[in-house]
Amino acid sequence: MKIIALTKQDFLINELKKSSEFEIIQIGEYEEFYNLNISEESILFLQHLDSDDSDKIFQELSDNYNCKFIAIRNATNNIEGCTLLKKGFKSYIHSLSNISIIESVIETVKNGNTWVYPELMQFLINSIPLNGNNENKLFEDLKVKELEVLELVAQGLTNSKIANTLDIAEVTVKKHISSLFKKLKVKDRLALALVYKNNIN
Repeated sequence: MKIIALTKQDFLINELKKSSEFEIIQIGEYEEFYNLNISEESILFLQHLDSDDSDKIFQELSDNYNCKFIAIRNATNNIEGCTLLKKGFKSYIHSLSNISIIESVIETVKNGNTWVYPELMQFLINSIPLNGNNENKLFEDLKVKELEVLELVAQGLTNSKIANTLDIAEVTVKKHISSLFKKLKVKDRLALALVYKNNIN
């Protein structure tokens, strides 16, 4: 998968250059995309939204390429984040995100999932009304520690914060979350949080 970043921001470019894990092509103008002679079956496109042509770029690439979009914004807000996710973007991040966040976002989106920052996840969870189903049979097969991790994921906590809260290693948190994905038949953290909210007493 080819990864292309449309941004002129020095901080973001410098953070992207720190990664040895991904080969990332940076372009400053949208028109430069067509000079790349893209023949890849799929493209991961990091799009800096602070441009008048943001909607046009998204529509044109969506129509003509197999693109997964990550939105980058100088000043993020939850309402715009929700709108972009509904439109088809796979993530929405601040332009001052560090390389560890960017790598996590890229890996998540490459695997076909959605990545959102904790505050946006909490906003999305709070926006969904309870369905009135208090049955928690879904959780019968979960271990106690998995339930604890699930509750903290639903609160929007990161893996490191969950590890600190439960006094366990971050790698253990990741294992619990992977187990939760399989047992609850979901693919990402937001889906985990929604399952928890809609099924807990």
